[in-house]
Amino acid sequence: MNQKFLYILAVTLAVMLLASCGSSTFTDEEICSAAKELIAESVAMNEIYFGKGLPFVDADSDAARHFAAEVKTDATLLSYLPVAGDAGFSSIDSIKEATKKVYSKDYCAYLFEMAFTGISIEEGTAAYARYMETENGILAVHKDLSVIDARTYGTAEKEQQVEVIQKKGNTAVVKAQSYLHGEADMSVEIQLIYEDGAWRLDSPTY
Repeated sequence: MNQKFLYILAVTLAVMLLASCGSSTFTDEEICSAAKELIAESVAMNEIYFGKGLPFVDADSDAARHFAAEVKTDATLLSYLPVAGDAGFSSIDSIKEATKKVYSKDYCAYLFEMAFTGISIEEGTAAYARYMETENGILAVHKDLSVIDARTYGTAEKEQQVEVIQKKGNTAVVKAQSYLHGEADMSVEIQLIYEDGAWRLDSPTY
């Protein structure tokens, strides 16, 4: 009888342990608070990676001619131009550090390859790296890449709306109302992951 009781108790505890492994210890309020901050920061990141990119110097400037001389190209043929001094970033590493504060390790890996190495979109089609850096440390941006109209979340009149729709372990999914050109657009589901002691976005918000 005692053995049977101990067996049932062991099975019950095992089931409870397995169930707890799938649950989340984070409250909806904690997740929403982190999501709102990260989504707001992602808007600027989207502009860097998918939007207009960092501002660059005039093609007829001394900075552009100096850059052309370093890469041994005629200034009139430049596809890349040096990033403007007031852009807020002076190196690829500085862009990466800002990105890591918003996105997960896995999503950062995708962004970094796309922006700094270039990726193959489909067979026979390549996407050029958006940014390059010379041996002398000049950060430059491709001036002719396609631009995505990045979404925003919340407007001057309407506060950002975020709702937790799923949470499990160290992951969560939130739903956020997006805007294009100031007008309400679709509700976007955004994945988050808690890693290295902080929440990070694990999916795009553009």
